[in-house]
Amino acid sequence: MPADQAAGLRRRRRGLAPLCIQCVGDTADGLLRVARACHRGGRSPLVVDTCGRLFAGDAPRTLFDWPRQIGQGRLLTLPLDAATGWLAPGVRADAPGLSDAVRAYDTLIFDSSPHAAAARLPGARQILWLAVRPDTLHEIYALLKTHAAAGPFDAILSGDSTACARVKAACGRYLGATPAGAVASIPDEDDAIAALAARMTGEEWGLPP
Repeated sequence: MPADQAAGLRRRRRGLAPLCIQCVGDTADGLLRVARACHRGGRSPLVVDTCGRLFAGDAPRTLFDWPRQIGQGRLLTLPLDAATGWLAPGVRADAPGLSDAVRAYDTLIFDSSPHAAAARLPGARQILWLAVRPDTLHEIYALLKTHAAAGPFDAILSGDSTACARVKAACGRYLGATPAGAVASIPDEDDAIAALAARMTGEEWGLPP
């Protein structure tokens, strides 16, 4: 077992909840930057390519589709420079059996859509990194509303500053103080990733259990 996976497994055995980071953005570049930040923080990330933006050319190498891989308890992973990758088109964080199949990793990073990012990995800390544009702010708000009703979460908004501010204001007005406090508006991508890395190190954040 690679050293980073072994570290992740030790963290899981100590009873520390894994991180589930849902990234909703226009490109996969931010996804890889988040993975590098996790790696620098001593975590063992698995990057889940649900949209085929990272590993589409490697699809023939995976041999079996992801439901069969989960059922067999053996994911056919691919290497990244600071993480391990997994091509699983359409998989969601709440897929049956996924939690057991990824137990060697302490961090899952999903390349997700606003709809798919509503799914939650059971037992994990939920973090959302959401790129907001004027034409997506309603979808992003709906996603945050879903998570506010489901349980603890943290979210970072980046992208268009006006759209981020509108979503943040709507959370404060309609979701209440506690969910709104779990949402940070940080339009600059570099600053957003730095804030995300800082939140990974905290033992307690977001909504109370």
